[in-house]
Amino acid sequence: MNLVIDLGNTNAKWAIFDNQNMLTCNILNSFSLNNVLEIVANYPLVKNLAISNNRKPIKQLQDFCDNKKIKLISITHLSKLPITINYESPDTLGVDRISLAIGASFKYPGNTLIIDLGTCITYDLLLEGQYIGGQISPGISMRLSSLHTFTANLPNLKFKYIEENIGKNTTNSMLIGVLDSILFEIENVIEKYKTRYPNIGVVLTGGDLNIVKNKIKHINFVSPYLLMEGLNYIIAFNE
Repeated sequence: MNLVIDLGNTNAKWAIFDNQNMLTCNILNSFSLNNVLEIVANYPLVKNLAISNNRKPIKQLQDFCDNKKIKLISITHLSKLPITINYESPDTLGVDRISLAIGASFKYPGNTLIIDLGTCITYDLLLEGQYIGGQISPGISMRLSSLHTFTANLPNLKFKYIEENIGKNTTNSMLIGVLDSILFEIENVIEKYKTRYPNIGVVLTGGDLNIVKNKIKHINFVSPYLLMEGLNYIIAFNE
């Protein structure tokens, strides 16, 4: 069995795989070594662990894995990977973006644009087995938060979907404005890449994908667990 952990900017996710079959996936607000201990106690057949970490390192994780004879795979651009990293500053490339590209390379062979809607929106381009690059912009919650932080009177909102197309109060104006900015951005980014690479497939993933998945044209695949699957593929590739 494999344990994969995604420590994102907002939430922590973990999943258990038996070969390529995901047995369970869970989301937590916080994550520590105690969580790893509890997971391994419940799944004692875990033999491999791969982690995508945008936070501080988990203290004593290596010691725990050594004691339990669990192979801990620390992923960087220098790791043994099934794709080539063709990026000008590979040491700054997040493990999450590497894992998404690898997940897509296994699930959707061919040239691919991966759109991940999380704290940030990332766009990653995979061409002929090479990670080329992409772009990053603020996610939904970050856009709403910035409106509140950098103005004197706009409220601090959590996103919710509303039916109106025109905002007739401040709350609705903010919600409509932020959602439309996301939708217009994604549509135009897809068009930009498809103009240059007409045959690319477009994959949508990330925690906020349900907000936009039925509103975006030219989405070929919706894959909510792509990052977790990518981490699991990395384990398989290193065995």
